Amino acid sequence: MQITPHGTSLRPVRRSLPALLTAVLVACLLSWAGGSPAKATQVARTAQAAQTAQTAPGDGSVSDPNIVYVGRWDTGTGTAAVPSWTGAYLQTAFTGTTVKVRARDAVNLYVSIDGGPDVFHAGVRGTVNLTPRPLSPGTHTLRISYRSGDTVFQGLVLDPGARTVSPRTPARLVEFVGDSITAGALTDRLALDSYAWKTGEQLGARHTQIARSGYCLVAQSGCTGLSGQFFKTASTGGQDWDFSRYRADAVVINLGTNDIGHGVNSAQFQSAYTKFLGDLRATYPNAQLFAVQTLKKRYVAETRAAVGARANAGDTKVQYVDTSGWLTDGTDYEDGNGHPNEAGHTKFASRLAPVIAARLGGGATRSAEAVAPGQPGDPNIKFVGRWDTRSSSTAYTPYWAGAYYRVGFTGRTVKLKQRGTIDLWARVDNGPVTFYDDVKGTVNLTPSPLSAGNHTLQVNYQVVAGSYHGDAVFQGLVLDSGATTFAPQAPGRLIEFVGDSITVGTTTSQNARTAYGWLIGERLGTEHTQIAQGGACLVAAADGCVGLEQQYGKLNPNAATPDWDVARYRADAVVINLGTNDVGHGVSSTQFQAAYTSLLRKVRAAHPQAWIFALKTFRGRYVPQTEAAVRAAVDGGDPRISFIDTTGWLGTGDLTDSVHPNDQGHRTIANRLAPIVAARIGG
Repeated sequence: MQITPHGTSLRPVRRSLPALLTAVLVACLLSWAGGSPAKATQVARTAQAAQTAQTAPGDGSVSDPNIVYVGRWDTGTGTAAVPSWTGAYLQTAFTGTTVKVRARDAVNLYVSIDGGPDVFHAGVRGTVNLTPRPLSPGTHTLRISYRSGDTVFQGLVLDPGARTVSPRTPARLVEFVGDSITAGALTDRLALDSYAWKTGEQLGARHTQIARSGYCLVAQSGCTGLSGQFFKTASTGGQDWDFSRYRADAVVINLGTNDIGHGVNSAQFQSAYTKFLGDLRATYPNAQLFAVQTLKKRYVAETRAAVGARANAGDTKVQYVDTSGWLTDGTDYEDGNGHPNEAGHTKFASRLAPVIAARLGGGATRSAEAVAPGQPGDPNIKFVGRWDTRSSSTAYTPYWAGAYYRVGFTGRTVKLKQRGTIDLWARVDNGPVTFYDDVKGTVNLTPSPLSAGNHTLQVNYQVVAGSYHGDAVFQGLVLDSGATTFAPQAPGRLIEFVGDSITVGTTTSQNARTAYGWLIGERLGTEHTQIAQGGACLVAAADGCVGLEQQYGKLNPNAATPDWDVARYRADAVVINLGTNDVGHGVSSTQFQAAYTSLLRKVRAAHPQAWIFALKTFRGRYVPQTEAAVRAAVDGGDPRISFIDTTGWLGTGDLTDSVHPNDQGHRTIANRLAPIVAARIGG
């Protein structure tokens, strides 16, 4: 049973999930359309696209969920995807030895395969062969960006039997807002040569350029004002952009160069800039905002004042960036109007990237160049879950269950520096997972040297809980002489699983790794973290049961460490499975419902756009209270919450004891829950 935004119950029906989703979509949109034939046609197309996205993963079509669109793309028809601003691109991975792209009409585009250089395809149309020299058999990556012409993506053509694969995309996204300078005007490759693209690549982040030549901050005298147009799907037109499709971790604003030529006075500019920053904050509650001084030093005082006004209003995540001295006249510019050349854009990016990295890294002031490859603080190492990366610059500690890290590295060997004895799992190049029992010191993770080239590594530690007290502390990697790290491709979405020993994976063969949360994250191609502890309750009981309603916001649930900084990651979905233990600690129905209501509020505050799933515990405890808390939240104006009825999911063969699922049981849960989550967030 799920609770809809209106609080009604939906009992299971004997229909496939895609068909059910399509039917619901059609019903809702037809109601909205008021029976209009034209709107009904659009409804049918939208529903068909939605069903295609659910039923045809891997086929390379426009609605293939394994294709990731970065930037503002119009994908509404399901048969053609159109990038709406400069610098938009798409990414995917595919099997086989060749790949082709369908182009509607003549277009100029750039293609990077397997992380290689961007190859320019000029004036191509129809079915364009992107691999005139076939690749080696295996899985490959693909990125396509459009320069000019008929910028319409109509899908991919793969080898017979080949399919797309969900790519690993960076979790962070940086949005650049500006005019022709941000768009890369006058450079050879336009958007790809701009400081915005280069900065995003240096940071290992997804990046978007909401920019167009000639645009102003203030709409005046025929100049389009980005203070308003920023919130639209395209650089022209009035269709609002759906900001639930992505959320920026940082927004870089470089505006004001053109306003002076359109008679915008100081008061107008400062007022518009202040309001724009406020509107951005409302759109991206947790993003870092950077107001960049224009290269021609226009409206400097007004830009500073706008940043100061936001800071005085309590906004601690807005910063003015002084670009004085970044570029040199005569050598770094293409013309006398402030347009950098390729070298100038590269220099601009090299100065801007560390400024952004310092903020996105939680306030660290070290630049990427200041940390040796493989050491704690190396920005190429992606730490997933709640890690303490601030108490020590030489030792990072994971808290809660299911934390892990990923990194790319060159060379043939990699070793892990481990402070004390610990059990851990390591996976190299997406190969089999290797268990290391009671290891410490310098642990060789590649006893058989690898082939020379680029490799990936993922490591997670045994959960430190109960009678197990291993030293889960990361002290860095040892690489080959001359080797380095690189940022691995990372999923753009994250699912957080909140619970007790069941969510931890207690009694399974690999603990957190074989728990339903980890399994679902891997199946859906997302990052995943288990905010779970064995024996935990929802309510902090008088007899000492740890209450996750209180401890959910903590870095470490069992020590007086600082609160977790929710800006360090934002979940796309949160799954809550709590209540199994509260019965044994005297928690009343009233207490439980009040605490569940409070936890839902805390989760929503931490993850404003996430879909929240409240699971019925597998032992059926506090079910009316859980449903009531969900219903109250929905009725209170939060429609992105569902109660999930787990009745009948587990049988006696799925349990180790009367409470804890075994490996088979966790797979059973994942089989039932993954499609429900995917229906809401995709995957």
